[in-house]
Amino acid sequence: MFHFSLLASSFWSKIKNYFANFDGATNICRTVFLWLTLALTVAFIVCKFSIKKDKQPKVNKISLIVAIDYAFATIVTFAVCSFVEDDIVAISFYPLLVCVIVAVVGALLIAVKPCKATKIAVPSVIAAAFVAALVCLIVYYTSGDASEWNWISKDDVNSVGLYVSAAVLVAGIALLAFFSDRGAKGFDSRSLAFAAVCVALSFALSYVRFFKMPMGGSITFASMLPVMLYSYMFGTRKGVVAGLIYGVLQAVQDPWILHPAQFLLDYGAAFAAIGLTGCIKGFKVFNGKARTQFTLGAIIAGTLRFISHFFSGAFAFGSAGAGYAEEFGISALSNVYFYSFVYQCLYVIPEIIIVTVVGVIILSSKNLLKQIERYSNQSGKTAKAKKAELEEVVKRLDESEFVKKMEEDIAIAESEEQNATENKTEE
Repeated sequence: MFHFSLLASSFWSKIKNYFANFDGATNICRTVFLWLTLALTVAFIVCKFSIKKDKQPKVNKISLIVAIDYAFATIVTFAVCSFVEDDIVAISFYPLLVCVIVAVVGALLIAVKPCKATKIAVPSVIAAAFVAALVCLIVYYTSGDASEWNWISKDDVNSVGLYVSAAVLVAGIALLAFFSDRGAKGFDSRSLAFAAVCVALSFALSYVRFFKMPMGGSITFASMLPVMLYSYMFGTRKGVVAGLIYGVLQAVQDPWILHPAQFLLDYGAAFAAIGLTGCIKGFKVFNGKARTQFTLGAIIAGTLRFISHFFSGAFAFGSAGAGYAEEFGISALSNVYFYSFVYQCLYVIPEIIIVTVVGVIILSSKNLLKQIERYSNQSGKTAKAKKAELEEVVKRLDESEFVKKMEEDIAIAESEEQNATENKTEE
């Protein structure tokens, strides 16, 4: 019991340190942005519940502008801090950075010129950049530099376990995204714009940490929420893509990359899984109950993220558990599976709880929920669905005109019958 209390005490001391850490430029910026984020969140909640309903659209517009400016300022600030203070592994950092740049430029091209050629060329170039980045990671791993940089011996890495678990999870996420979002169309300018904003917000919030684990992973201020809401609005297929881009950004921001398959688990599958939050809504379950749909979707997404990190921790970083077993006197930590389970529980579960609670609070706003439904309905329909809906509207209009005409004819007939009766009475 004493040793577990020692572990908890160490954990809590690091959390407290994040609220007022002024050791270096990065930590100062992190502390400032943490309190700024809390202040903006409180201001948003107060405005949503205190300002009159007719003023809420203006509040939403101002909130969106503030959020975009906040995301931009946060990303630029910490990017500068990273280049100034942090060490960069060129062979893993720059290829992943190129992937992000190619994805952003490709999204802009599709938004500006959404022709068939662009929609084929852009995904092809992004896929090529991603494959090239994976090749660089393989070179990084085989050279032995990855092991030296992460303090893990190559002999302690279970490559078979990593490849098998990565393949199973990637396939499972892809299948769930496909079957929960049937009939969805591709990205349009609206969904691309929202994707850019949501990924940028998630990335900015990921810098606002309450706690950071020693070998990757952190508890943040609901950093997954924007991508989760995007999945809820636009479907799981688009959500998984947004989550994958967010994962690559995380790899650029805080790279703990030891093995190519470990990269797929920790940054590919784990963050793509976030995009499955909209799966309950996609399966048409609990219709009309947005908070229930979001909560269940968040639990599924969070569970898959946990599993991804768990396999990565067990098969790639499990040998680190022996050191913690000795430090805290908990012999069970020397077991790679138990160590990985405890490690993931310390940050993934709190992260899921925070994002679910904040998401439910946000979805409690009827006005905001109406806006979400409006945008998701506009973007989520295929051309065929829109045509069918339009035909139904026309049909209803025709039926209403027919009924109106019948009512007019009946009224005329009744009037003529009444006139005839009055004429007979006069005679």
